[in-house]
Amino acid sequence: MQKIRKQLAVIGGGPAGVCAAITAARHGVQTVLVTDRPVLGGNSSSEIRVWTRGATGAGNLWAEEMGVWGELKLENLFRNPDANPVFWDDILLDAVLKERNLELFLNTEIVSASTQKNGAVVCVYGIQQGSERQLEFEADFFIDATGDGTIGAKAGVPFSVGNGKHETLGNSILYYTKKEDHPVSFVAPDYAYDMAHIEKILGCGGRIVNEKMSGSDCWWFEYGGLCDTIADAQDIALELRRLVYGVWNYVKNSGKFDADHYTLDWIGAIPGKRESRRMQTEYCLTERDILSQRTFPDGAFYGGWYVDAHPSGGMYDSGEESCVQTPVNVYQIPLRCLYNRQVPNLLFAGRIIGVERSVFFSSRVMNTCALSGQAAGTLAAQCLQGGKTPEALTDAEVTAVRRTLARDDMFLPGAAIDDPDDLAKQASVSVSSVHAGHPGERSGRMSLKDGGFLAFPAVRGRRIQIEVFVERATTLRARCAVTKLPNRLNIGAETTERCWALQPGLRMLEAEITDENQFCLWSFEANPLVDLAVCERTRIGFLCGRTGEPEVYEPCAWYQNAALYGAEQLVSGENRPWGGANAWIAAPEDAEPWAALRWDTPVSAHEVRLCLDPDLTMELPSSRARHWEKSHLFAARQGMPAGLTKELTLTAELESGETVTLAALHNQHQRHVTVPLPQGVRIRALRAALRETWGGMPPAIYGICVY
Repeated sequence: MQKIRKQLAVIGGGPAGVCAAITAARHGVQTVLVTDRPVLGGNSSSEIRVWTRGATGAGNLWAEEMGVWGELKLENLFRNPDANPVFWDDILLDAVLKERNLELFLNTEIVSASTQKNGAVVCVYGIQQGSERQLEFEADFFIDATGDGTIGAKAGVPFSVGNGKHETLGNSILYYTKKEDHPVSFVAPDYAYDMAHIEKILGCGGRIVNEKMSGSDCWWFEYGGLCDTIADAQDIALELRRLVYGVWNYVKNSGKFDADHYTLDWIGAIPGKRESRRMQTEYCLTERDILSQRTFPDGAFYGGWYVDAHPSGGMYDSGEESCVQTPVNVYQIPLRCLYNRQVPNLLFAGRIIGVERSVFFSSRVMNTCALSGQAAGTLAAQCLQGGKTPEALTDAEVTAVRRTLARDDMFLPGAAIDDPDDLAKQASVSVSSVHAGHPGERSGRMSLKDGGFLAFPAVRGRRIQIEVFVERATTLRARCAVTKLPNRLNIGAETTERCWALQPGLRMLEAEITDENQFCLWSFEANPLVDLAVCERTRIGFLCGRTGEPEVYEPCAWYQNAALYGAEQLVSGENRPWGGANAWIAAPEDAEPWAALRWDTPVSAHEVRLCLDPDLTMELPSSRARHWEKSHLFAARQGMPAGLTKELTLTAELESGETVTLAALHNQHQRHVTVPLPQGVRIRALRAALRETWGGMPPAIYGICVY
């Protein structure tokens, strides 16, 4: 038996495990990542092909998950703009193999674990398929990111399954379709269900089928919720293949679809699993917590997907909707959901963390799982550095974990975390120009015939002005709310009503704003006589959209003489929208924008970090099929983010007065940019020249930090 000794063993190669392993390795932890599959990515991999979604996909604006996961998604957008799932596998593999402190074992199933009398895990044992190697992984800390709580269960951590009756969400097998230039016949395998069986299933609970559906359109091909999703895995997979091939046979051969030229391009060999165990942890996040947006002293990451409930009967459940999705605003998840002191050196990441089942319906999605992995990796690094178990960490050490997460671009909604080591706060700030806050060139209209939303930052004591086109005299009404971060699908219960009597022509909606450090969210009643004027996008913080459609636009809305995007935003401590835009934006006419920091006396520093603008209100899925149904409310990005800086030069003025170039980045495509400084230097000033963005929008910086 081969023994592998590391400080940290991460078991599971899905989004949570990948992010946990990369994070810990970057913080100096000798780490091993072990997965039972030949590729990384879990449900998002090319084996299963579920696209990654999260808070933004459920209506939350400026809420796209970043950090390590965001880095991987932006790399995927740059290298793989068509979101091919095959290339996504290699984005993850490339990132893992780059980390010098990280060793990878693929195709390795963990079969047992050894523990001490105090409950701590000593080692886990695995077998690597193909190599016939028996492996022993010994570590000081372990992270269970298996999706099934495999290590936790073997180590004796209590857990829950499903709704208490062992009824869970089901598994799904997806397929990809392709349209050929010639007719393609299909003869179903003998094991597939016949058309009569399939016809009984279709048409219930929103289970509508057509010849174009592909990829995650097939989410409702669901079965296994009334089985044991671990022990009955093979039976579930075979039943799903019978069902899925039966559906495709029905599409091809029932005569009810224009499917002659369509064929299956791919079908999943293994199902994607939604649910099995949920581990009991030091704290169990409740539905009340997420609906009230409760903050925690150890809040470490966030969720924001719908509370997305599916019937356990899956395709065989004819009495319920296939899913019921309740939108929620972004909410904090604390570190205490990642461990149970009964096993002091074991952390959890992914869908198995400690939450109520109603919360699990939201927290289970892969973007949230990935963030939990980064939180677990950071927590493990802190514990190993101090030689402590997680429950023994002091308040100051928990704050250090959160501070590290924030530095590494983790969004902690509602958390105010001071960073005394950030030297940028001691500097004076100057910029080449400041966006005046006015809208860009008018570019079109957005009809309110089905209603719509408008979101903008609140500026107390100022009047917001919004251009509208009015066909004939009418009254326009809106429900209005304020929130730190708006969800276009969830205006909330605390609203006021505004109405405007409008005459025909180009008119102006005006309203006195009495709030500050919030976003205003207006939900317009349907009115076919009114269109919002929309403009070319040049700002952060102003958005509008139609009811029932995923696309967003920038409204022709503005304040007179309101300072929204000043230089002070560079060192505000906020690095994304929360209660306001929190970004410096250069003036659109500025041909050579720059931002600079200068200290009264030279400072010693080792790195500079910049947070740029990747358009946080559009999703960055791991993959997508050629076709997706409108019901997903998904809008694909058309190229790289228009406001993301593409050409960036960072220079420093040294103590000697010499100016040196620290970095000249070409085709720069990341939001979170870290530039190391030469060892032992003292600097008087820094200057970031943002020479070009990817889409012609003026460049924006959410923050500059210097350490």
